Amino acid sequence: MPGTTHRHLITALITLVALLGSVCARTLTIATAAQPDTLDPHRTSATSAFQTTKSLYDTLVEPDADGIIVGALAESWALSDDALTLRFTLRQGVRFHDGSVVTSADAAASLERLQADASPKADEFVVIEAIETPDDVTLVLRLSRPAPALLDSLASGWGAIVPAALIEAGHDFANQPVGTGPFVFSEWVRDSFVRLVANDDYYHGVLARGRPEVDEVVIRFVPDSAVQWQGLRSGEFQVGIDVAAVDWPAVEADPRFELEQGPSGLALVATLNNRRPYLDDARVRQALNLAVDADTIMEVAYGGGFTIGTFMEAGSHWVPETIEPYPHDPEGALELLRAAGVPAGWRLDMALPQPYDEHIVAGQMIQDYLRGVGIVGEIRIVEWGVWLGQVFRGPHDFDLTIIGHTGKLDASGRLNGYGHPDRTYSGFDSPEVAALIDRAAVIADAEARRALYAEALERLHVEAPFIYLGTPFTTFARAAGVDGFWITPLLDTFDLRGVTVD
Repeated sequence: MPGTTHRHLITALITLVALLGSVCARTLTIATAAQPDTLDPHRTSATSAFQTTKSLYDTLVEPDADGIIVGALAESWALSDDALTLRFTLRQGVRFHDGSVVTSADAAASLERLQADASPKADEFVVIEAIETPDDVTLVLRLSRPAPALLDSLASGWGAIVPAALIEAGHDFANQPVGTGPFVFSEWVRDSFVRLVANDDYYHGVLARGRPEVDEVVIRFVPDSAVQWQGLRSGEFQVGIDVAAVDWPAVEADPRFELEQGPSGLALVATLNNRRPYLDDARVRQALNLAVDADTIMEVAYGGGFTIGTFMEAGSHWVPETIEPYPHDPEGALELLRAAGVPAGWRLDMALPQPYDEHIVAGQMIQDYLRGVGIVGEIRIVEWGVWLGQVFRGPHDFDLTIIGHTGKLDASGRLNGYGHPDRTYSGFDSPEVAALIDRAAVIADAEARRALYAEALERLHVEAPFIYLGTPFTTFARAAGVDGFWITPLLDTFDLRGVTVD
């Protein structure tokens, strides 16, 4: 019958269009080692979380590709002459993923949530003593003292703005994130992947304005670097964040791929639990620095980079030129250990985070170097979530652990809390260092701040709460048809707004 035939033809055409749409859908699949601990940006300090949430949420301001602070949800801002009032003007008409319009009330509620005890970044916002919203697009922050680093904190991933109504309703941002970002949350399968879809109403971006170029992003959690490289070759992934250094020559030799490399903002350290016997003695901590060969560790475990002598990334303008990395001096290490009364066969619990093969290799090398000065390192591989909960946040169950501290836009982001034994996982106790850092955080004069941080970094070199390793390169492999993927300076998060997939 003609009517039946017509209906069949329409059905067939609809099916064909759907199939073509699914074939033509542009998907970017990224392989990375560690998954987020949460998708709530106000409840985490893990870089692995911010690498995902960067695409889901926006901040008032943000760093561009050169690290310069530019407007994001705020189109402009101004600081008063006395540096005690910071006024933002928000972009109009921006919508959250739930359809509600962003207003100054949402920004105020988000900042108040960040000030709560449950936020690991609360200290960075304690300087805000009053928040005013005279109208829907004006946000006024009254400060208790000058806070030169506040704008940098607001530009970081934890400064994300979320809907006030959902905060009040007790919404589960950890598992059902709602922001204004270029991508909308679709699903999270623990230990496997997070799926994001393009936000058709996205308002702006540093590199792209409007809807992202790709339709979907899948971030796969692949701890094994060899599997990442295999997945790239098979076409399962288009970007591999953690391809091992041993595979870099193969990536460069294959015309289907590009190896991207540049300086990172990481400070790689073997953190020492300064609360433990012997590790509470600066002579012992110095000895451990002398016992290891950081140059070799950087080359073998991390594929190269630059050694460091204090708690700041290599090349940072905050680090005075007088600070040099510790030399490899086993004899000097033995002298200090004997002077401190460390017994032969002293044992150290080395808790190494599981998703990071390079940290485990570095730990194995440190174990060998320590054996050379009579110390027994006992390696214990710790799953990432357990590491965050038991090693980093507490009860600080370790003697030695290895991690990379992501760069921060201001020195205060890296150093705040150090010297106060109850505020950092290292337990480093130094009233003098704490005083220098605390004072630098409240001084508006740039040169005075630089001098104070320089002195604090000198003391951190001498008192050595860490074994200082170095700053690696930022290195990732991508398919040749992927363009526009970049990693934000210092913060090491993925910016996917301008990505194209051929």
